[in-house]
Amino acid sequence: MNNRLAQHLTTWKAWYALFAIPALIIGSLLMALGGAAEGAHESATTAMKGLMVPLQFIAFAVLSLGFIALFARRWPTTRDLGLTRGLDKGAIIVVLVVFVVSHAIFWLIGLVSPEDPGQAQRYFDESGFTGPLLPAVGAAVTSVILAPVCEELLYRGAMLRPIHDAIARRGSTTTAAIVAIAVSSVAFALPHLGDSLFGTQALAYVVTGAAFGIVYVMTGSMTAAMVSHSLQSWAAFSQILIFGRGDAYVSPIIWILILGCPLWVYLVARGLRAISPKGREVPEQRGELKAQRT
Repeated sequence: MNNRLAQHLTTWKAWYALFAIPALIIGSLLMALGGAAEGAHESATTAMKGLMVPLQFIAFAVLSLGFIALFARRWPTTRDLGLTRGLDKGAIIVVLVVFVVSHAIFWLIGLVSPEDPGQAQRYFDESGFTGPLLPAVGAAVTSVILAPVCEELLYRGAMLRPIHDAIARRGSTTTAAIVAIAVSSVAFALPHLGDSLFGTQALAYVVTGAAFGIVYVMTGSMTAAMVSHSLQSWAAFSQILIFGRGDAYVSPIIWILILGCPLWVYLVARGLRAISPKGREVPEQRGELKAQRT
């Protein structure tokens, strides 16, 4: 595996990855607080539903990086995270190949456990896309924009990166990539499974997490990982809308958000790069990288 993530190693410790757990817990409390507020102020229910879920995802990302900043004594830079200015030809090829291969695996999984014919309709009914516009837009933004951005910052940036770099500084970058991808993939799958921790659905989520991790390691680009995630969201939610009768019941705004999500995510990644601190390679890191290459 061509490990471009190892071209710049942070000084982060492997145990920094544990910060993802309190970040998830604290972020989840926002939903509980939102539910309490809805019960106390029925008139604010619609606005609360449209606001709390997006805030939850933002909290996941900000808190996980904030905990790392507390112990590393500086906020993660664009170099630390791999927020690149754009995607070069090699990164685009990796993103597309991983997308095709992962969907081929999903197809094989589907042969083993065929989907319920009414599954798209059920997902469509549960999506909230046909409800009041504000909560529907909030659900769409969260599903196809904030999830690719915030979950990549959490699982790849704040979890995969510390594990990878800690192992890579002491040994093989290949071992570092395999271990970090495996751990972050399982961690990514667990919150999505509910009561079903095993079976084909669990396998599909692990494969999905591994796909994003492979893109991150092979490109060294968080931007590429976010776009890769957005392509999966685009494929999943486009099918839900199309096969769940979304053409007749969903606002055009929702269609624009979902069908254009790879572009929106790419622009958000560019925005994050613009406001994030820029990092420079320090002498210790240059010497460390030179030693690895030799």
